[in-house]
Amino acid sequence: MQEDSRRPADSEEGNNPNKVYSEEEARQRGLKFISPQKPDEICEFCGKKLHYEGFVWMKSVIWSPTPQRCTCPQGVEKWKQYDEEQARKRLEEKQREQYAALQLKITKLLGSSGIKKRFQQRRFDNFVADTPARQRAYNVAKAYADTFDKHRADGTGLYIEGTNGTGKTHLAAAIAMQLITVLHIPVICKTASDLLLDIKAAFDKEGVSEAHVLEIYKTVDLLIIDDLGKEQCTDWSISTLYSIVNDRYEEMRPTIITTNYNSDNLVRTLTPKGYDNLKVIAIISRLREVSQVMTMAWEDYRSTR
Repeated sequence: MQEDSRRPADSEEGNNPNKVYSEEEARQRGLKFISPQKPDEICEFCGKKLHYEGFVWMKSVIWSPTPQRCTCPQGVEKWKQYDEEQARKRLEEKQREQYAALQLKITKLLGSSGIKKRFQQRRFDNFVADTPARQRAYNVAKAYADTFDKHRADGTGLYIEGTNGTGKTHLAAAIAMQLITVLHIPVICKTASDLLLDIKAAFDKEGVSEAHVLEIYKTVDLLIIDDLGKEQCTDWSISTLYSIVNDRYEEMRPTIITTNYNSDNLVRTLTPKGYDNLKVIAIISRLREVSQVMTMAWEDYRSTR
């Protein structure tokens, strides 16, 4: 039985934290056993006896949850794998706690992840991939969701451009729903207009500032900006969008956007009257640089139903 080094040693026991006592010696010293001593186990590989160690803390004996580790090669490999698995579980639990804390913060500041009721039904299993082009778009979006860990690591996003009613928002929402419901990864999915309204609304919320809301948009694991180009453009709105996109670009955090405009038309649409287009060009350039560009330009699916 090994005495825990955190326990102050008295004059009778000396000052040796590695002193090993038999169970009888421990009882003679007035130690209390919290649970019965565990019987020895046998190494499954070499047959060596493996003892459970008892650690002394505040005059009580606490048995280790696992027996001594065998030093035979197979035993060493077994415990190496065990330690790696425990480390993985601790990391996953830490991530879950971080995700939960961030999701709580998002809900407190924004009310939700921004996916409105209609689009919460937009999932991969109900996307109509009835043409080769639509199937290719589906494959790209599904692969992105399935390999999001890679995209989160390297900061790559999706830039989905195309005409009305081709399923751009459906696929973006499907990515968000898979990450949120299956992996519990915090995602914000909002139109550009709603994103800007959230930031303006912060001015009227007690205890919430524009900086608080901006921080959420800048740091969330995945930000999806839907319908870029439909919002009313002002110098403030473009400066705000630039701040969000540039921070995410520099910190390598992935962003997905959908837009009905090609690059040239989007520049013209987003540039406020009376201002130059430098920030708008910078926004689009950064988004396209770190994204897979997907064009969805075909007949409006809604008009054919």
